[in-house]
Amino acid sequence: MRNNMKGILAGTFLFAAFIAMVGMSSCNKGDSYRQTNLKVYLTDHPAEFDNVMVNIVSVEAKIDSGRSSCKDDRHGDRPEHFDFDGDDHQRRSDEFGYWTPLGFGSGTYDVLALRNGIDTLLGTASFSGTLRKLRIGVTSVTVVKAGVSYPVVLDPTLQNYLYVRVHDTDMDHRPDSSKVWVDFDLGRSIVESNGRFYLRPVLKPFNDRSFGGIEGNVTPKEAGAVVTAYGATDTAVAIPDQRGHYCIRGLDPGTYRLVFDGNNGYADKQVANVAVTRGQKTRVEDVVLVK
Repeated sequence: MRNNMKGILAGTFLFAAFIAMVGMSSCNKGDSYRQTNLKVYLTDHPAEFDNVMVNIVSVEAKIDSGRSSCKDDRHGDRPEHFDFDGDDHQRRSDEFGYWTPLGFGSGTYDVLALRNGIDTLLGTASFSGTLRKLRIGVTSVTVVKAGVSYPVVLDPTLQNYLYVRVHDTDMDHRPDSSKVWVDFDLGRSIVESNGRFYLRPVLKPFNDRSFGGIEGNVTPKEAGAVVTAYGATDTAVAIPDQRGHYCIRGLDPGTYRLVFDGNNGYADKQVANVAVTRGQKTRVEDVVLVK
């Protein structure tokens, strides 16, 4: 976590959620494409800051229009292609597809506010083909901690994208409509070293039909609890709101152990064997921390 990174990228910093999924294709049994309406949402896997302000200037999707590859959910996303498909050279297209901009209102987003089940519509597009990848252009990031603002260094070595997989997409029970959520894991993405903050973005595309969730309440608010869910293949963090409500989305199905980390003299507490089921949100009994 305490990586020593150098340099600030001049211009736009691009990071990407790379998606290879069966459900994001609009290719039907006859190998012909229908028009698909895509909605991309942004949500937050939180960290202990007051605010995390991200200036987003573009959202793009990479579309594969090839008929022969429409059912191959790994086309163009194999390890041998990671550095050779042309994306890191800012080309608009290659043999694996073309980049198209999403309808998107550029601006500054307080990503930390998008937690406990809250999200925001980031962009929309209509396309014919198979969605392979998403990328987001960012010009600056600022964090606020204990009331003090700090600029975040954008590492230029990360122009070669991050590859993040998702199992499926929310098709809204309609073949012409797709939704995907991008979870910005702030706790892992923003690293502090020698009094400076650095960005190494960790993104997880997910949807509520293919993944599960956990929600509940922890009190009192004076405990300043942080909730961590530990599973066999997944770990996630939630920072409860002022009412003590927490919600964790995008979890792989399985059994989790919840750790309620108390602060200000309050003792920790654990809840074991919390079952998470695909497409459902598991409700956990209220937890009260004591000194």
